[in-house]
Amino acid sequence: MAACVYSVERRPRIFMAERKLPTRAAILAAGCIMFLFTGTIYAWSILSSPFPVEFGWTSAQLGLNFTIVMSCFCIGGLAGSFVTRRLSARVTVLIGAVMCFLGYFLCSRITAQSLWLLYISYGGLIGLGVGFSYNAVLGTVVGWFPDKKGFASGVLLMGFGCSTLIMGNLADRLFNSAMGWRTAYLLLGAATLVVLLIGSRWVVPNPQMAAPAGSAAAPTRREYTAGQMVKTAAFWLLFFIIVCSNMIGTGVIGHSRYIAVEAGVATGITALVVGLQSVCNGLGRLAFGTLFDKKGNTFAMLTDVGCFILSCLLLLFSLRGGGAIPAVAGLLLIGFSYGGMPTMTSTVTADCFGTQNYGTNFSIANMSMLPASFGATIVGAIQTGSGTYVTAFLVFLGVTAVVILLDLAFRGAAKKL
Repeated sequence: MAACVYSVERRPRIFMAERKLPTRAAILAAGCIMFLFTGTIYAWSILSSPFPVEFGWTSAQLGLNFTIVMSCFCIGGLAGSFVTRRLSARVTVLIGAVMCFLGYFLCSRITAQSLWLLYISYGGLIGLGVGFSYNAVLGTVVGWFPDKKGFASGVLLMGFGCSTLIMGNLADRLFNSAMGWRTAYLLLGAATLVVLLIGSRWVVPNPQMAAPAGSAAAPTRREYTAGQMVKTAAFWLLFFIIVCSNMIGTGVIGHSRYIAVEAGVATGITALVVGLQSVCNGLGRLAFGTLFDKKGNTFAMLTDVGCFILSCLLLLFSLRGGGAIPAVAGLLLIGFSYGGMPTMTSTVTADCFGTQNYGTNFSIANMSMLPASFGATIVGAIQTGSGTYVTAFLVFLGVTAVVILLDLAFRGAAKKL
């Protein structure tokens, strides 16, 4: 989910000291590293693994936390955009760093009687902290690439998606070592704090934000304010397309490890499967961004929903006795499909509603993750009630049919903008 700000920030005097600006390659690299540490919110199915064993918490209880963290992630992104506008992107990243550290620290103090603390610390503080830093980094870094906005967004978002493979598997190893999960959570918090503190030095706005004529960033449509955007049919069709598609993605990703186990995947490799899913998530962000540039938004959106349908069918087949291989293929494909949504959300928002108010417009479009985040809670409740994930995928197949209809309606509405 890329955010790009096309106006120069008003920055406090303390940050106005003259210094040589870093190259945009260095800024992009720093952004990738920061996203590698903040993308761990998508590794919840790995980071939550100690809690059912030690505290006996259910899938529904843990799924609710994923819903909370994704909701706070969206709220943090919107709130962070206002902080960036009034102060600076660097200050926003620093605030996010502190919130992430406090969240991990409080997580390390959780007991069986303090489920509420999990919701406040991981769900609330870490979700808000990641949201703050996410939009600030994306909005600033992509501003350095007006000629390659899709490329820069894809690279950054791939780093965010690959976090589960690298950081998630590292956390899993630490959980199973003599160190234990409590110390591991502390280390994750400290590492995130240090990386964001250092990385914030490279979160500096491009002094020449104007997009060159004829570039991919140059607006070709009317420029919509946030108020004008939300009055269009195209926006609400896009909003509900994102809600439905992301509900499938968050619903599965929040339970990936447990779905794999039910399908017969060996417990010892489930962390690897979840990690590979995050790699596919990152690849999807690049692939669908490229597809959008070459084939247009309608083709890319319909292709994405087609991948969602195939992944649900593979997982249904596996859960009904089809074996572990279709389950692995389905989980990887759903990661790929879900990865396409952030890139397409950002690209379609800019394409349809312009770039001058893109930062605020994208933050509003990204609020679609709030209702979508309930996918994990719904899946957890279905599994807890029925003892299986089969029913959840039957529901998701119905959701994909709705998405196809919305995609076709959006095509007509977008032409009227």
